[in-house]
Amino acid sequence: MRHTIRYRMEDPRLKREDWLRAARIALRRRGPDSVRIERLARNLGVTKGSFYWHFKDRDELLEALLREWEDETSMLLGNALARSSIREAVVSLLDEIQRRVILSEQGDCPSDAAIFAWASISPEVAVRVNKIELRRIDMITRLTGRPDRAELFYYAYLGFIMRRSRVPSLTDSFPLLAVMLSEVLLSMSDDRESQSRTYEQESTTQESSTLDSVDRR
Repeated sequence: MRHTIRYRMEDPRLKREDWLRAARIALRRRGPDSVRIERLARNLGVTKGSFYWHFKDRDELLEALLREWEDETSMLLGNALARSSIREAVVSLLDEIQRRVILSEQGDCPSDAAIFAWASISPEVAVRVNKIELRRIDMITRLTGRPDRAELFYYAYLGFIMRRSRVPSLTDSFPLLAVMLSEVLLSMSDDRESQSRTYEQESTTQESSTLDSVDRR
């Protein structure tokens, strides 16, 4: 009875997000094996009974970590593609990525490095991560019209993320990387828009010439 009362008293103070944040930090620092209910409870300074107010078991917590990462990608895709121009989409995307790189260090949002490391030791997780990565590359391709450059962009970002996991101080270098990547993508998108305008102008000229020929007949 005493334990039940204690667990009920802890529930209002410790929310689902508190457990997720602790789990994200554990996953990023030490991998999925460190995401253990007792260890998380100890880090949070509560009994493990508090955990069961928000999750059925450890597997549900692990699924929540992976699912929120998948959902984050969907959100980024939607926000970028909703922009009125390619330039706005690219700038918005990189600004949001930069913000989340910083937040992930504090456990306030999913960490790409943590998820990728998890995928490297779990075939089941790898299947889902590979699927999301293809969606990311497809989104960049839709923005730029250049599949090869889209992959180059993503590989540069991936290299930064994986190296940053070993050298945390590199987080401060992300703004420079973002500027370089945006210049590459925006120069491609400007070329794409220029080519589109040229095509439209040529089409209009051709139509005018055809109409003139018809009128002369």
